[in-house]
Amino acid sequence: MSEIPDYVATVVLPKLVNKTESIDLNVRHGAILAIGEAIYALSKAKLPNGKMADSLITEEISVSVRNLVPSLRVRQQFRGLGGELMRQACCHCIASLALAGAPYHGHEIIDDWLNLIEECLSHEVQIIREKAIYALPLVFDEYLCDDGLKYGEMSVKEKRKQLLEKYCDQLSCSGVNGLVLRMGYARAVGSLPKFVLTEHLPVVVKALIQCTRVTDSTQKWAEARRDAVIGLTEVCQTQGIVGSIDKYIGEIVSALLDCLLEYTIDMRGDVGAWVREASMTGLLSICRQCAVEAPHLNSSQIIKDIMCGVAQQAVEKIDRTRAHAGRIFTSFIYNDPPITNIPHHDALKRIFPSEEVELKQPHQMDDDNEQTLTSENSNVVLWLFPGHTMPRFVQLLNYSDYRYNLIKGLVVSGGELTESLVKHTTQSLYDYLNTLHNDKEMLNSICDTIIKVFADNLHVKRIMGPMFNFLDRLLSSGSISPILEDENSTFAADILKYLQQELRGGKNIYKLLDSINVLCQLLQVGGEVCSKSLGQLVIYLCYADRYVRRCAAARLYEALTLYGDVCSVPQDNIDQIMSILAETDWEKEVSELRPIRNGLCDLMDIRKPVMKQKTPS
Repeated sequence: MSEIPDYVATVVLPKLVNKTESIDLNVRHGAILAIGEAIYALSKAKLPNGKMADSLITEEISVSVRNLVPSLRVRQQFRGLGGELMRQACCHCIASLALAGAPYHGHEIIDDWLNLIEECLSHEVQIIREKAIYALPLVFDEYLCDDGLKYGEMSVKEKRKQLLEKYCDQLSCSGVNGLVLRMGYARAVGSLPKFVLTEHLPVVVKALIQCTRVTDSTQKWAEARRDAVIGLTEVCQTQGIVGSIDKYIGEIVSALLDCLLEYTIDMRGDVGAWVREASMTGLLSICRQCAVEAPHLNSSQIIKDIMCGVAQQAVEKIDRTRAHAGRIFTSFIYNDPPITNIPHHDALKRIFPSEEVELKQPHQMDDDNEQTLTSENSNVVLWLFPGHTMPRFVQLLNYSDYRYNLIKGLVVSGGELTESLVKHTTQSLYDYLNTLHNDKEMLNSICDTIIKVFADNLHVKRIMGPMFNFLDRLLSSGSISPILEDENSTFAADILKYLQQELRGGKNIYKLLDSINVLCQLLQVGGEVCSKSLGQLVIYLCYADRYVRRCAAARLYEALTLYGDVCSVPQDNIDQIMSILAETDWEKEVSELRPIRNGLCDLMDIRKPVMKQKTPS
C-alpha cells in the first residue's frame, strides 16, 4: 500500500499538472479537480516512517499547483462558457488544497485565490457562487487564522478586517450587479468561521439585517433577501447563543419576522415565498438553539409572533410554502428540548398528534418535496395536500392568539381561483363554523376578526383581491347565518362600509365586478344594509362600462330570486322589478337606461342616484 501514495505523488500529479495546459476543456477541468482531490488524499495518508504522504510532493509540482490560478488567468481561460467550468474547478481545487493544509501560508498566491473567489461570488451562475461559498471559509480557516502571519505589509488580523469590511459593504450594493453581489456575499459572510465572525459580529449582523429589508431600489430582489436570511441563520448557528448572539437576538428575530411579511411579486409570480420559507427555517433554527442554550430568550411574545406567523403561512395559497410551514409548525410543537411559551401547546399536540406528523430534522427542512413515506398510521398528514392540512389548522380559530393570522391566511386561500385549494379551504372553514351555531360568542368573535382583517388591509392588493371572493362565498354558505339574522350584529353593515371605502376613488374593473357579488349577498340581511346595497347596485346599472351594467343586472336578478322574500324590497313589486331587469337591454346608451333605472329605484323604494356635479375650475 505504501507504493500508492508514492505513485500518486511522483507519477500521477506531474501528469495531471501537464494536463491543465491541454486545449481540451474537459481534460483541463478534470485535471484541476483531480489535483485538489489527490493532494487532499495524500495529506490524509500516513507513510510507514510516520510522515504524511503529501511530503512526497516535489517542490516543482507544489509550485506548479500554487501557480495554477495565475496561469489560467494569463491564458485567459476564465473567460466565456469554458471559463465557467474553470472557475468551478479552481474553487473546488482551492478548497481541497486548504483542507490539505498545502504549504502556501503567507504567500501572495492567497490574494490571487481570494480575488478569484470574490469574482465567483459575484457571478450570475448559481453553481459558481456555491463553489466559491464552499471554498472561502476553508481558505480563512487555513491561511488567515494564524495571527503571526503577514501578507505583504499587512498582518493577518488587518487582512481579515479589510476583507470583512469589503464583504459587508457589498451587502448594501444597489448597483447594476447588486442583486447577484448581495446573493453571493450574504451566503459567503454566513459561511465564515467563528473566529472571523467573533471579531466583527456587530458589523456582520447589522449588514445582514439591513440586507433583509425591502427598499425602493431593491424591491424586486427577493433572492438577495432570502440569501441574507440564510446567512443570518448560519451566523447564529456558527456563533452559538450564549455570550455572542444573545445581544442581538431581538433584532435578528424581528428581522426574520418582518421577512414573513414579504410578498414580492414579479413576472415569475410570488417570489417573496422564497424569503418567507427561509425565514421560517431560520426562526426554527434560532429557537431550537435558544431552547438548548438559553431558554429564557424564547420569550412569550417572540414565540407567539413566530407561531402565529408560521400558522398563517400554513394556510396560504402556495402548496410548497404551506407544506414547509406545516412541517416547521409541528417541529416547534415537538422540539426536544421543548420550546417554551408556545400558546395553547397542549391543544396543538391534540390537533397534531405526534404519530400523525412526520417530524423532520433541521437539515431536512430545505427539502420541500413530499417524500414517499410508509407509515402504519393511515392518518399521517401529507403536507402538500390542503385536504389534509386545512381541517387541522382551522381548529386554531378556537384560540384568540392564532385567530387573526389564521383568518388572514384563509382569506387569501378561500378567495383564490384554484379550485382544489378553494374547495378544501372553504369546506374546512364552513364545517368548523357550522359547529359554532350554538356558540354565538365564538362565532361573533370570528366575524369580528374577519372585519378587522378587512379594515386593516384596505387597498392592499394581495388581500383585497381574494377578500371579495371570500366574503361572497362565506355569505352564501349559510355557515354564519346566526350572525346575519341577528338584528344587533354590525357584521353585514361593517362589510358594506369597508367595501365602499375600498372602492372609493378606484377604477379597477375586476374589483368592481367582485364587489357586485358581495353586494348581492348582502340583500339577504334586509333592513338598512339591504337598502344601501341596492343603492350601490343600481349605480352600476348605469355604469360607463356596458359589461359592468350587464353583470350588475344579471347578478341582481339572481339575488332577488334567492333573497326576494327576505330583502327590504316591497314584495308586491318583486315580479315587476325582475321582469324589467330581465327584459331590458343593458348595453344600450346610459342616457336611455337612466329613466329605466330610476323607475326601478321607485319600485324598490330607495333613493335615486344623483350624478355628482363637477366643480368649476
